[in-house]
Amino acid sequence: MDAYEDQYSRTGRKIRRVLRGAKWPAKRLLGLPRALLIELRWRLGDEIMALPVFESLRAGYPSDHVAVLTNFPELFENHPFVDAVNVIPPSVDRYVLLRGAPRQIHRLDHYCRVAGVPLPVSRPQLYYSDWSAPQLETLPRREGPIIAVATETTWPTKRWRRDRWRELCEELESRGARIVELGTGAESLGVGLSLLGQTSVREAACVLHHADLLVSCDSGLMHLALAANTPVAALFGATDPGILIRDEPNFYPICSALPCQGYWNRSVETPDVGRCPLNHACCLEDVSVGQVLSVIERRVTLREKTQ
Repeated sequence: MDAYEDQYSRTGRKIRRVLRGAKWPAKRLLGLPRALLIELRWRLGDEIMALPVFESLRAGYPSDHVAVLTNFPELFENHPFVDAVNVIPPSVDRYVLLRGAPRQIHRLDHYCRVAGVPLPVSRPQLYYSDWSAPQLETLPRREGPIIAVATETTWPTKRWRRDRWRELCEELESRGARIVELGTGAESLGVGLSLLGQTSVREAACVLHHADLLVSCDSGLMHLALAANTPVAALFGATDPGILIRDEPNFYPICSALPCQGYWNRSVETPDVGRCPLNHACCLEDVSVGQVLSVIERRVTLREKTQ
């Protein structure tokens, strides 16, 4: 996707950068409010990881106008540190593009460095005042924890085998859990309630907020659940969870023990996207259903397994 500045010629971009560089300190000296434009417009998970940056921006520039360009305006509903969503100020006094990141650096560290602000105290979170959604009416009414599952992710090497997903969900359902599938583009596992392709980002966040746990691979829904204050048990093969998420009490990463684990964030040379350097079709092959189930049992209460 083109960035905001790409609408201008190379010369036009240079002129605007020079003007912003002059206006920013001048307006401060004159006591005039300034306008910051923060551009995300990236993948869902990447935008969610950038959310805490806005707290630091507001703390550093309490009297200035903060606008954001985003692919997911639902993330900024009732956001206390953002003044405008997908509305470009008439005069942009500072422009920050938060898209792309080094693979070996913690994501939030990088975002804050680019924005020129200190690390915030908060974690990524949503600020909805109303967590209702029509899909909540379709959830099973019986007792038992609600466990959401999201099987899809962008790269084949990040995916867990579908037969293991199905086995896990069948086991959870047999022990009283209410299974809800979320996401897009996946074929339903045929266990529990499928909401595949039936939710907006906001609606998915509301369903996740009411769930007791999400089980997923490294995906945007993993980040959305954490922002909705829902615990997540997430499977990691190709990527390193420590690069993405830090100091999150609701996060239960399950990492493959294969030698390729985390290759995307370790390699000095840029590997092919979604291609394991050891030629594994999936970098989660050694993660068993029992291993995932044991992590789930630490968070939710399931019925005893019947013989």
